[in-house]
Parts: sequence; C-alpha cells; structure tokens
Amino acid sequence: MSKYTSPLTVAFLWHPSDANNVKPVIDYCYLMLSRNVEVPFSRSMNLPIFYYTSLANGIPPPQIRIESLHNIVFAFISPNLIADDIWVEYIENIQNQEDIIIIPIALDKSVYTLKGRLGTYNFIRAYEFEEEYINQYLFISITHEIYRFTLNESFNELSLGKESSLKIFISHAKNGRKGVILARAIKTFIDTTSMRNFFDSTDIAAGFSFEAEIIGNIKESSMVAINSDSYSSRFWCQKEMICAKENNRPIIVVDCLEEFEDRRFPHSSNIPSIRVQVDGAPIEIDLLRILCAILLETVRYFYSKLTLYMYKNAEIIPVNAVLSSRPPDILDLGKFIKNDGDHINRINSVFVYPEPPVYDEELSVFSGLGILLYTPLTIDKESLSGKRIGVSISEPSKLEQISIAQVNEKYMQLSQDLARHLLARGATVIYGGDLRPNGFTEFIFSEAQTLKNRMASNDIHIENYIAWPIYKKDTEEMIKWKVKYHNVAKMIEIAPPLGILDLIPDMETFFPPINPPNRYVWCCCLTKMREEMISACDARICVAGKCTGYNGKMPGVLEEVLIALRMEKPVFIVGGFGGITASIGQVIFEGVVPDELTFEWQTQNNNEYQKDLAFSLLRDPSDIVEYKEIIDSLKNAKLRNGLDTEDNIRLYNTPFIEEIVFLVLKGLKTIT
Repeated sequence: MSKYTSPLTVAFLWHPSDANNVKPVIDYCYLMLSRNVEVPFSRSMNLPIFYYTSLANGIPPPQIRIESLHNIVFAFISPNLIADDIWVEYIENIQNQEDIIIIPIALDKSVYTLKGRLGTYNFIRAYEFEEEYINQYLFISITHEIYRFTLNESFNELSLGKESSLKIFISHAKNGRKGVILARAIKTFIDTTSMRNFFDSTDIAAGFSFEAEIIGNIKESSMVAINSDSYSSRFWCQKEMICAKENNRPIIVVDCLEEFEDRRFPHSSNIPSIRVQVDGAPIEIDLLRILCAILLETVRYFYSKLTLYMYKNAEIIPVNAVLSSRPPDILDLGKFIKNDGDHINRINSVFVYPEPPVYDEELSVFSGLGILLYTPLTIDKESLSGKRIGVSISEPSKLEQISIAQVNEKYMQLSQDLARHLLARGATVIYGGDLRPNGFTEFIFSEAQTLKNRMASNDIHIENYIAWPIYKKDTEEMIKWKVKYHNVAKMIEIAPPLGILDLIPDMETFFPPINPPNRYVWCCCLTKMREEMISACDARICVAGKCTGYNGKMPGVLEEVLIALRMEKPVFIVGGFGGITASIGQVIFEGVVPDELTFEWQTQNNNEYQKDLAFSLLRDPSDIVEYKEIIDSLKNAKLRNGLDTEDNIRLYNTPFIEEIVFLVLKGLKTIT
C-alpha cells in the first residue's frame, strides 16, 4: 500500500466574542458538508472540517495544520478580532503559511482596515445578507469558494474571478408553465451572484451551432434539471440529461410537477432531487434551497472523485477500476461492454463508487454481466473475517477539543467509521461502554444494524462489555436495548470480582460512586471488565479518552492500553483526536512525559483522588497506581500492530478519519 493523503481540509476560524453570530452559520455548514451521525449510511461527502477559535479571552489555537492536498480556511473577520492584537498577529501568521487558501468573511463593513495581504482580498460580505436567510447565503458563498479554489478541475492562477466560478446549466421544457417560471427565476437569482450561468438559447453566440453550444456548455457546468409535467417527454431535455451524465457532470432534479407525467425519463434517476412548490413567483427560500442543493452536489461530486482517485493511488481500490462519483446506472454499461460487430466484449470489469453501497438487487444487471461493483467499504469484504477488534473511544473535554480544532460530532463519526469498516470486513467489534442516550454505543449499534441490511449478512455483530453496577442502573432500559439490537450486538455483563463482595450491600441494586468505598468498588469492577474485554480481543484501537472525571483508578483508555500491552495485544494509538491517548502517544513516540501522566497533575485535577487512593491502600496495599512505572511501560511499549514506525507516527498525528481507517486496516491485515 502507498500513503493515503486527504484530498481537502476545510477550516473555520473566528474570534470567541463572535460565537453567537458565527457558530450557527458554521454548524449549519458542518451539518450540510459532513455525514449526519444520526442517519446511518447517509449519502454525504464527510468533508474534513476543523474549528479554530478559543475560549473567551483565551489565546488562539495552534497554527493551521497543513495536511491535505488542498487546504482552505474561512476566516470570519470582525471588529472584535481586529481590536484583539493577539488574534491580529495570529491571522497575519496564517497569511504567511504556504499551501493555504484563506477566504475572509466580513461580519461588518468596518473590517477592511485589516493589515497584511488579507486586507487586499475581496471579502465575502456577510453583513449584506438578509438576516433571515444568512445561513443559506453564507453556505452558498462558502461552498462556491470551496469549489472554485480546490475542486474546479479547470482552475488555474490566471483564471480567477468569474472565469473560475461555477457554471450552472438550467435544463427545462419550454412548454411547462411552472418549469419556465422557475427556470427564469433561478437565472435572475443567479445573475445577482458571482456565478456564471448558461440559460437557454439566449446565450448562444450568433453563427454557432445550437447543438454544439448546448453540449459544450453542459460539459463544463453543473446541471439543474427542472422536472415539469412535460420534461421527460422532450427530446432536448433527454439529450441534455444524457449529455450531462455521459460527461460526468453534477446534476440535481428540481421537481415541480403540476399534475402528472406519464413516464419518468429513466436517465433522470439516480441523482439528488428536491421538491418546490411554484404558485406564482418562486419564493426566495426555495431559490436558495435549489442553489444550496446544486452547490452541495457539485462539491460532493468532485470531492468524491478526488477521494476515489486518492484511494486508487494508495492501492485501496484496484488500479484498473472505473471510478464514478455516483452509483452506476444503465448509461454506465458503455464503460464496460463494447460491440465489435460480431460479439459483445467486456472491456472493464470493476466499478467503484462512493459510500453508501446500494442494494444488490439494484446492481443485478451489472453483476449478471460479470461486472464487479464496489464502494471503498465493500471492496475488501471478509479480509478480517474472524478477527476480534476492540475499540476504546470517548471524547475529551470541550477545552481540549477547542485546542485541537476538533468538534464533538467528529468523535461519533470516527467511532461509526471504524465500526462500519471493521464489520463490513467480517470482524467482530468489541466495545466497552454504557448505554447513554445518543452515546457512542447507540450510534455504533445503529450503524451496524443498517450495515447488516445493506450487505444482506447474518454474521455482523458487536460485543458490548458492561461492568457491574452500570448494567443495574436501569434494568428496563437494558431490556429495551437488548430487544432492539439483539441481532447485531451481544451484551456481556461482567460481575464484580469476588474480593470486593463484602463492600456491596445488594447485588441487584445500582451502586452509585458517591464515596471512597463505593468508588473503590467501581474501580475494581471496571478493571475486571477491561481485563476480560481485552483478553477477548485480537487487537485494540485507542482514541481520545478523558484525562479527568473517570471512575476507575486511572483514566480508562490509559488502563486499557496498559492491560493490552501487558497481555501483548496489538495496540493502535490514534493521537490526533486528543485526550489521554494523545498523552500516551507523546510518551511512546516523542519520549515526552505530559503533565496529565503525572501523579501530581492527577491529584490536582481530580476531586477526591487522594481520598480514593488512601482507601485503596488500606484495602489492598499492593494495588497502587505508580505513574513512574506507567511511563516506563509506555516508553518500552511494543505495539505489535503490523505498522512500521513511520506509519505508527502518522496514525498518532493524523486528525483525518479516512487516514486513520486506512492505517488501522493496513495494520490489521498483517496481524495473524
């Protein structure tokens, strides 16, 4: 395997004093551009997005990390930022970083006094947008710049401005009343933006071929197809749709049927569609929805194309595969079979398209011709069959997330992606977690359930280890979980160790960790659970984890790493998501002992910690936490994970979910 490089990084940067105005816009963009963790197998691009800000009156985060093929930063410039010398210096330093495209967004008309190269740039003028629709307007502006500067395949330094802008081809039937009204409204609306557009015959230069002009414009445009009652029956509408698909262009359908269409043109399927109501002049929010949809599909389309290319370059997918940014349809058959006059010959046999995989029934025409159809998820099916992989992941504190530019949703996405790829390859995922509503286990179980249906498999399963007394907290809720997920997950309840039964008054009643004796019981129960869980694993993947506020004798992920090393289990250290795992990685890979791995720091940052240790020593003098021994163990750690030193350092440093998955799978395939 070669190195996988992330195609694109998108960063949002803002001063903490502007959070109330900026955060809703950024969260809206994040939701649109990232996979929705609450919708398993949602069709989305999952762009790597990072948040750069600080707490109130805090220092800015570290400099923007340049990790990807393309890196673009959207900086929200406000009077608050310009009045803060630390932030002004921070912005100036970013301007001097190479390989970063920085797009300034003006929150106020007074911010153009900003010093440095950025002050000479044309800003996105957020203060000019209608407050009611500011999320949509800024999303359109932001995604347009993502396309222009990082995904436009014809972009070059000499064709800036409108020459590099997105071009939209509006395909519609001229005799569809509502379709014509909507097409004209879209064109008028587009004309007020920086996007070029091609609309009908009025833009065809005199003396040029009508057909040649249409085809030429489609080849360099994203298409908005307005599906009125007569659209599917019109020759030129059909020709335009086929031309867009054959030339691999992004397409959306805007459905505005009035009454009835007797046949939906089959080639207008397999693409995103939105519904708008056209009664009189189209309303502004519907026009914004259409532009948001075509820009989103354009970015998704070209980002998917670039991602698949990087997969091929890294040998994740076959070098002879035909790549497509959407699932296959009948028009794609021409890429695989050819009529030479007497025979029909197969000229290609492998087709790879983005996640999620569609159902086998939809692809039966292709598979019947011997064409193999995959997504990156399914191309390596069964390669980990029989292996039992443990995953340790929990989010660190909000302060630490800010310091590494991560957001809470990314931890959910990583847990789902790891589980999805492991399960799809035949592995059993072993997880130790509680049953909090909207917690990690719930998202993983939902992902596994959907994957089971997608891949028509009865073998996909998860083992979830739960320590006493956690599984006694809500027995009724536990029963509901078991019923809901019994076909994908097995709950393994670990009883308390025998040596502490005298401290437990009632085994059937929940036992809260409210005092040193109770917390000692929790500590022993969690240690036993972790030992049994890790003993059942063939390898362990460790991500993030709390540094404080834990219920065991040390941070949970730290204890799991130490147990795995003692048992000589392969361990993967993912440090780019922070937490105690990043601290562990500092010792292993850098030889640096961070504060959080010292006894002094732990006692200062965990209430009641010294009281708990005192009770533990009275109960069992041999059971003491020695951080010097922990550091020595980590410095001499043998990870045994199949990765060489260079790949382990990459895994420790990378903040990118796809690269983490790539490196983990690479290591697991070499472990016998």
